[in-house]
Order: sequence, then C-alpha cells, then structure tokens
Amino acid sequence: MTDPERPAPVEAYPAYASIDLALNVAAKRRVMDVLQALSEGPVAEVADAFRAGYHADAEVCVTHPVNELAGPDAVIGQFWKPLRHALPDVERRLDIVAGGLYRGAAWVGCLGHYVGTFENDWLGIPATHGVVAVRFAEGHEVRDGRIARSYLFVDFLDLMRQSGYWPIAPSLGREMQWLSPRTHDGVVLAPQADAISARTHELIVKMSTGLDVAEGRTLTREIMDLIEAEDARHFHPNLLWYGSAGIGTTRGIKGFDDYHGHPFLTAFPDRGSRDKDHFIRISDGHYAVTGGWGYLQATHTGNDFLGVPATGKHVAMRVMDFYRCDDQTICENWVPFDIPHVLLQMGVDVFGRMRLQHRQTGRLSVRSWLLRELED
Repeated sequence: MTDPERPAPVEAYPAYASIDLALNVAAKRRVMDVLQALSEGPVAEVADAFRAGYHADAEVCVTHPVNELAGPDAVIGQFWKPLRHALPDVERRLDIVAGGLYRGAAWVGCLGHYVGTFENDWLGIPATHGVVAVRFAEGHEVRDGRIARSYLFVDFLDLMRQSGYWPIAPSLGREMQWLSPRTHDGVVLAPQADAISARTHELIVKMSTGLDVAEGRTLTREIMDLIEAEDARHFHPNLLWYGSAGIGTTRGIKGFDDYHGHPFLTAFPDRGSRDKDHFIRISDGHYAVTGGWGYLQATHTGNDFLGVPATGKHVAMRVMDFYRCDDQTICENWVPFDIPHVLLQMGVDVFGRMRLQHRQTGRLSVRSWLLRELED
C-alpha cells in the first residue's frame, strides 16, 4: 500500500540517452566560456558575464555555507565576487569536462581547481597570502545556449586544511591534492562514439545497483565479504578513489572499502534514495558524471563516520561522482561531497569550530575577535 504522504520513488537509473554530438560539444564549450569569464574575466564585468551566460531565472546551488541562491544579484554577490576577492589572481584549471543528455536536457559536468594566491579571507577562512588549489566540481543544465541551472561544489573544508585549520577528526584516507585523470584526456571536446558512452553508462549502473546488496542491512563480516566481491566486479584493482576533505584519497579496492566504503555503510546502513532525483547522470566516452542534491538520504545510526558518534538523525547528502572507465572497469572515481553540510545535520558546525581554532591561534585576542564579530 502506498503512503499518501510520501512521494513516489523516482526511477534511479534511467537508460542511456543519446545526445546529438554537435549539441553536446557546443554545450560543453558554452559552459567553459561562461565559467571562464566569471572566474578570470575583469571583475567589473562579472555581473554582465553572468547575465550573458545564464537565463534570468536560473537556479544556482552552492555547497555549504553558501547553499541555494535566488537571482543573479545573490549569485554574484555571495559567490563570484567573494571568490574573486579571495583569490585576485585566480586561474580556473579544468581536469574533466563531460556532457550528455539527462531527462531530456543537455547537461555538462566540470571538475578542477581554482588556483591562485589566497589574499583575502573567504567565508571566514583565514587567508594565507600564499598559493592554494581549491577543488571544485559542477553540474550545469544548458538550454538554448545559456545555463538554466548550476550546482557548484567547492571543497571549503580542504581550503581550511590548506590554511592550517582542521576542525574535525583525522581522515582515514590520505589528504592530498586530487590528481587529473591518468590518461590526461578528461576535457572531452571531441565527439564520442555512442556505443562507448552507452557502455560506460552500463558500467556505472551495474556498480550502483550491485552495491544495493548492503542497503538496509547491518554491516557484518558476511556483508563486508559480499560488498568486497561486488566491488571487485566493477572497479579496477588499482582504483584511485578521490574523496573530499574529511575522507581523503584511497588506492585499490581494499583501500576504498577500508577507508570509506565500510565506515560509510556502518554509519548509514539504510542509505538510499526515496523521493529525489539525480540532477545529472551522463556518460561521455569513457567518462561519466552523476550528482544529487539531497538525492542520497540516510539515518545516522552507526559510529565514527568523520569521527562523530551515532546521532540517530536523518541526513540528506549533496554528492557528485566523476568516473573514468576503461572497457570493463571503473579506474578512477572523484567524489565531491558536501561534508560541512552533512556534518551540520549531525550537529557539527565545522565553520564554527574553525573560528574557535582561529581565535586560539590568531594574533587578535579573544576579546578583540569577539568585538570585531559584533561590530561586523
């Protein structure tokens, strides 16, 4: 019997949809041009660049603490101008650009780093006056030559790390700069054979559905064995898995399971999607991109994920996946994950903790810091 107060489940893994190859390349180039103008064009022209590249009613969502933004003025004033002020000599360096058709719309996924001199504080993160590499990942819907919707993931926790602050438990994986694809072909601007894109899509779907073996089940030795056997069917033995700050990078299937997979499933045994859709799920040659803004939901009933004891709280996660595949396996997986947002739902404010750390180590006294915050 259907619960009338609960939305009907969405179709999690729709079939691969072919996109006109010329349209796909044009959408990727358009997104690259618009975001390049916003990040590296004259600061005085940022507002004009946004209005030229986006629809007037475009939706823009940014990872915590920026979150959902309504209207061009909010997007420009709360994201682009602060970024440009923080990194005045910023360079937008792209490692992956992939496109495709998802639920009838053209989508483009981008992954890379904003590199520059961290001259001014950003969202309270203290400037270092030295070079930083700020991870970003994005999903953009393109309609009639302009962007209609954007999801912008920025790893603010990793920027804290580069500034000398770490407001959570130590990561299980290795905290390091994410590498570009080993094959150095992630910016996909040549038309890709439909057969290859469809095969990549199927690889990702089989991996995702295969891992459902653990959904809703308490992690035991038997379940761990099932998961590891399932992972071995889909991942390359030398998988490189790049997790956001707080999780870190792992190598190989055992490294992934030990340092992320098993701890995550222990903390969230009922993880899954019930009433939200992905915002992007595309394949482009050997690359694939998926993303959800609250798509992945769970109850925090297990201990020690990110060092936090079980809270019993329901959380909705913002996460993307960028994949590089060969003909049979997933070789590399980059996972932008809004860790500050999920921790906030678990009762941990990483920005508040960072401010406390700064008060203890900064040149200002606590009294002066408090007065400055009050006066601001």
